[in-house]
Amino acid sequence: MKRALALAAALAAAGCTQPPQSPPSSEQTRAPTTVLRDALILSAVKAKLIGEDPDSTTTVSVTVIDGIVTLRGSVHDDGVRRRLVASARAGAGVTGVVDRLRVDPHGPRVKERIADVALAARVETAITAQLGVQHVIVRVEHRVATLEGSAPDAKTKRTMLATAQATSGIRNVVDRIRVGVP
Repeated sequence: MKRALALAAALAAAGCTQPPQSPPSSEQTRAPTTVLRDALILSAVKAKLIGEDPDSTTTVSVTVIDGIVTLRGSVHDDGVRRRLVASARAGAGVTGVVDRLRVDPHGPRVKERIADVALAARVETAITAQLGVQHVIVRVEHRVATLEGSAPDAKTKRTMLATAQATSGIRNVVDRIRVGVP
């Protein structure tokens, strides 16, 4: 009995010397059923948004906490904004919608992004056909190719840049290639 009391006292004393811990995050204190319900609401809302505006898959983020849906990002016009908010409100289990969407008529559209990715692949293929595999990354945005990486010499760099510029559909080329640096 004395040992048990001594052990309990030692454990209590050790507990008192621990540094204070931060309070648990809100995610740790939420009931598992609430987290699951919010995940189901999130999936349903995202599916509805894609049906309303396919571009929203890349420009709108959705979060759900305790049934309240928050929409963040950009849309092309106010009509799309209203439809997305209405679709989110109509979701089963949604108790509220926080609209943090902004209208940006010049924002990228899915088909533009797909076209840019396809152009980047064409530039990479053309460079590989000309020079073999190189240490360069090609990114394309709005038909502007950015080449980033390294070339073994200035001639190889010039060939990469000229090949990118000659690729059909490329409007401009941004040079971020270092020479002689692996």
